[in-house]
Amino acid sequence: MPTPVQFMQQYRNLRVNAVIDDPVAGVCRRGTHVVQLRKYFMMDWAAGTEEMRDYTAVTRESRSDAWFQANKDRIRTAAMGKGAPQDYELALEWAVRSNKIANVTQATLQTYCDDHLGIDCSGFVTNYLVACGKRTYSSNTVRNTSAASYFNAANAVNDPTQVRQGDLLVWMDGNAVKRNPGHVAVVESYVAQSMAGGNMRVVEATGASGANPKLLDSMYAVEQIISKGGAVPAMILVVRRHGVSGSRVAVIRV
Repeated sequence: MPTPVQFMQQYRNLRVNAVIDDPVAGVCRRGTHVVQLRKYFMMDWAAGTEEMRDYTAVTRESRSDAWFQANKDRIRTAAMGKGAPQDYELALEWAVRSNKIANVTQATLQTYCDDHLGIDCSGFVTNYLVACGKRTYSSNTVRNTSAASYFNAANAVNDPTQVRQGDLLVWMDGNAVKRNPGHVAVVESYVAQSMAGGNMRVVEATGASGANPKLLDSMYAVEQIISKGGAVPAMILVVRRHGVSGSRVAVIRV
């Protein structure tokens, strides 16, 4: 079972099948290029949006191509920002096979990936849980599980000393789960004391301006602990992340 950081690293080492020109030997050979997924992408289905244009570009198909027909569901999931690492490898291989990229090199593949592909927070978290055996894979599950849906007070961790690797952080709006959009991340490690640079290592896909790349692990600093009770349905940690204070998160164990 991968740790959150190990699973994130799979997105940073996408292996894309391609024909590689070897000018020294004077031949072309089958090989792979390594590409990183490093952008945030939240699907917007409205006509004319940049997201819709990217989705259309990535999934433009050939009804006569047997390889595409066999892999189109996974390619479409990646184009929605909801894919597993293997889904992005297939989407990039389709870009090669369908001649969407002229002069295929590691650099041109990386540019295509940066221009058209990314992942959103719930896409990363849901695929991580699938990889850990905590969710059963289906295209519906990975495409339609929202960040807010992970909040369940019955599954909350309410003792800060019990936060552990693999717990989810679900963003709160006051004392209620944050929606439209919400946010969810995964805990890599936590030390229940103040430390220089922060005391909680977190893996997430985020559009936050201070995050670069947008799929990353970083240190959070827990600034305040609000205990469960009264109108507070679960322990809330107030954290500083990417240089900005004040995010409120509940800790949920799946």
